[in-house]
Amino acid sequence: MTRRTTGEKIFGYVNGLLLIIFSITILYPFINIIAISFSSTAAANTGSITIFPIGFNIAAYKYLANYSQLLTGFNVTMFVTVVGTALNLIFTVVTAYPLSRKDLPYRKPVKFFLLLTMLFPPGIVQLYILYINLNLIDSIWVLIIPGLINTFNVIVMISFFETIPQEIIDASRIDGLSEIQMIFRIIFPLSMAAISTIGLFYAVDHWNAWFNGSIFINTKDKWPLQLVLKNILSTTIAADSNVDTGTIPPAYQIQMAMVFITTLPILLVYPFIQKYFVKGVMIGGIKG
Repeated sequence: MTRRTTGEKIFGYVNGLLLIIFSITILYPFINIIAISFSSTAAANTGSITIFPIGFNIAAYKYLANYSQLLTGFNVTMFVTVVGTALNLIFTVVTAYPLSRKDLPYRKPVKFFLLLTMLFPPGIVQLYILYINLNLIDSIWVLIIPGLINTFNVIVMISFFETIPQEIIDASRIDGLSEIQMIFRIIFPLSMAAISTIGLFYAVDHWNAWFNGSIFINTKDKWPLQLVLKNILSTTIAADSNVDTGTIPPAYQIQMAMVFITTLPILLVYPFIQKYFVKGVMIGGIKG
């Protein structure tokens, strides 16, 4: 075992210190948001809250709980996130795997046209006309179907599949596995890190989405959670100057509670896929 030199030790200490400082700068704003959301209205108005609540209360959360539409929006977003992410992964893998095989006919032209969709995205007017013709306007499926495939994620998956040795694929064919059996028994287990990472990207996108709902959804009962919260916040800000400050929490405090509510589910899911995510962020970074 080689002993670390003095320079290496100093570098390790400095690197650790920098990482601690970097972590604190990332964690502090979120902790501050939680503290503000659980503090009293008077304390929230003073701006003196740091990492601990002052005058603990849940007035902001009670205010949000009074909106029955909040539960409806949560159900819509849960459906879109779960079903949408599952469909995203299916279509992304089905698209990426064939394009990763170098013997696929017309492989390069197809990849070229995929890249064109990133360079020249359609406008809102064109999308609206298309969705009208497809009967997607004011349908919950308008939040899922148009985004079934993200070109960037497909390219990332293609890059990962290309790192799987051809010898493994040839060996599975010699063992008598069909193409479908090989995908489910060989390719998928080897690709869990990549699939989990891409799945997390899709899930976060669905969970935070609100723009398409504001444009293409007319019925409020079909609004996603983020759009419902945006509407609540707009209503609260408009009413701030017309109500007694003790009647409802300030809009700023309600906004902090909304941030915590919308972030919590992702934080609860992340630990279960962390081991895959750490591997997945390096997708395509090393080939060999």
